[in-house]
Amino acid sequence: MFKSGVGFLALFGLGWWLLGTSAFDGPARLGSVAVGCAVAVGLMPAARRFLPASAGGPLPADRRRRFNRINGPQWLPIIVIAVGCGRAGVPC
Repeated sequence: MFKSGVGFLALFGLGWWLLGTSAFDGPARLGSVAVGCAVAVGLMPAARRFLPASAGGPLPADRRRRFNRINGPQWLPIIVIAVGCGRAGVPC
C-alpha cells in the first residue's frame, strides 16, 4: 500500500484533515477527528485489497515524463500563493 502511494496519500490527507479540524470546538472537533482517522485507516486495507499487485512498480519512461510535466507546473502556483500569503501576512 505504501508502494502504490495510497498509504502516503491517506496519511497526508489525514494530516490536512486534522489541521482543518482546528476550526471546530467541542464534540464537532472530536467527531471530525474520529471520521478522518476512520477514513485513513479504512483506505489502507481497501487499497491492499483492490489495487493490483503490480501497483507501486516503477513507472514506464513515458508516464514518468508526463507526470513530471504535470507535477512541476502544479507546484509553481502553490509556491507563489505561499510566498504571497506570507508577505501579505495572511495565513495560507
